[in-house]
Amino acid sequence: MKLLYYFLLLFVVLLGGYLYINDFSFDNESFSGFLLNTLFIFLLACVAILTVVLLVLAIKRKSVHKGIMTIQEYYRYKEYNAD
Repeated sequence: MKLLYYFLLLFVVLLGGYLYINDFSFDNESFSGFLLNTLFIFLLACVAILTVVLLVLAIKRKSVHKGIMTIQEYYRYKEYNAD
């Protein structure tokens, strides 16, 4: 239900923006073009944001070998902690 409210808010914002740009006159044909252009820009923005988020997560992701000791590191650790 919350998603429906977000879509309704998005539609109201788009309609309000269109009416504000066109001095509060409504033309069906130009509104269709405006809506398509706006949704296309919105889609590209979502793709860009998703790409940036995935890139940041990929950079910050832990190394596959993190936490795994080599044999040499293990023997140094064992020698140091042999109490």
